[in-house]
Order: sequence, then C-alpha cells, then structure tokens
Amino acid sequence: MSGVDEAKRRAAEGALKLIGDAKLIGLGTGSTVEKLIGLLDPNADSVYVASSIDTAVKASSRGLKVLHPSSIRGPLDIYIDGADEVDEELNMIKGGGAALTMEKILAHHSMKRIFMVDHTKLVSRLGENRPVPVEVIRDALMLVTSRLDDMGYDVVVRRPGSGKYGPILSDTCGVIIDVRMPGDKGPEYVENELKSVPGVVETGLFLGLVDVVTVGYTNKTRVIARGSRSMDLHRQR
Repeated sequence: MSGVDEAKRRAAEGALKLIGDAKLIGLGTGSTVEKLIGLLDPNADSVYVASSIDTAVKASSRGLKVLHPSSIRGPLDIYIDGADEVDEELNMIKGGGAALTMEKILAHHSMKRIFMVDHTKLVSRLGENRPVPVEVIRDALMLVTSRLDDMGYDVVVRRPGSGKYGPILSDTCGVIIDVRMPGDKGPEYVENELKSVPGVVETGLFLGLVDVVTVGYTNKTRVIARGSRSMDLHRQR
C-alpha cells in the first residue's frame, strides 16, 4: 500500500469512529469513500444513501443496504465524503469524481457532515492544485463556457481518458467543466459569480458545509472540527 493509500485508509478509519449510532448515512463518491465502504459492517442496521451510481454499486456489492436519494424525505443523520482540496477555513473543492451536484445536495440535507482527506489535500488557498468542477446543462454548454471565458475564467471541458468520445456527463446528466480559481478572487465571490450564469447547475466549491474533517497521515489521523483545534485520533506506535 502506498503512503497516500495508507493515509486515505487512516482518514476513513477516523470517520468510521465518528459515525456513532447514525442510521441514515449519506455516502459521497471517490477513492477515500471506497476505503470507508470496505470498513462498514454489512450486518449493521444502518441504511446508506449514495451520491452516485459508482458508490451505489460498490456499497451494494459490499452487502450494505442502499437507498436512492429520490426516496428520502427527512434529513440524513450523517453525510460522509472525501474532498479534492481543503483550506484552513475548512472550505473545500470537490467534484473530481463528477458527482458534485448530488454530493452537495446530500451534504446540505444532513445533520452532520464528515469529510475524509489524506494530508496532501490540505492547502492554504483553494485552487492551489485543483480547478473547480462545475456542472452545466448540456444544451447550454457553449453558451456557458463562452460567458465564463468573457468573465476572465480559464475553462476546460472535462473529457474521459479513454473509451468515450465527447465531454464527461454526471449521473444527473450535466456536462462537467473545470474552472481555474483566479488568484485575486475569494471562493465566496467565485461561487456567487459562477452560479449567476444561467446554465450552471452547481459548483464544486463546498463552503460552510463541513462539521468535521478527518485527515489521514501514514502514522496518524487528525480530527479537525469546525471552530475548534485539531486533535490526533490515532497514532501508530
């Protein structure tokens, strides 16, 4: 197991310890969520709400009870996910797995939000290493990208590495574009500006949607709660 894989596993182990007696649990999408799925007990009476087909398949294959988001009325007990970048204010960039819209919906409708990252995802400023994924209505793709270009944004339409021609589509059928964060604009300003363009469905800027972040290292897990100091949950002896 590589150092990053080990760090992801430790982050997932930290999140597992924070689930408690939650019964209705939302699951995000990505490699760290996959680590968590491998740790969850199929015999527990918890029910999971998947943010993507990929997560639903992996959770079901593990033997977990999975519900479709459209069947949920009340708030979820907990939402658990990974992130592409996390800054010092616990704001995040998400959407590397193209599931950002359902991920943000589930996070918003959850009573507690836990995010898991390896230590390489910590940044001093959002956009240091990753662009902001943005979901766009298919029929508005060229209109939206042209408008964002006029507004000074560096925009790339995301395409698959192999096996498919054309842009990547999300599970909610939007086109995913990647937008570079301007160095002179803060995340709140960028979020508002991007969403002011008709045709933009959602952005991968997750601002104020975090309660706890578990940060995995090769030898420990840090737990950072919003508004409090971090602590080491586990350290390898």
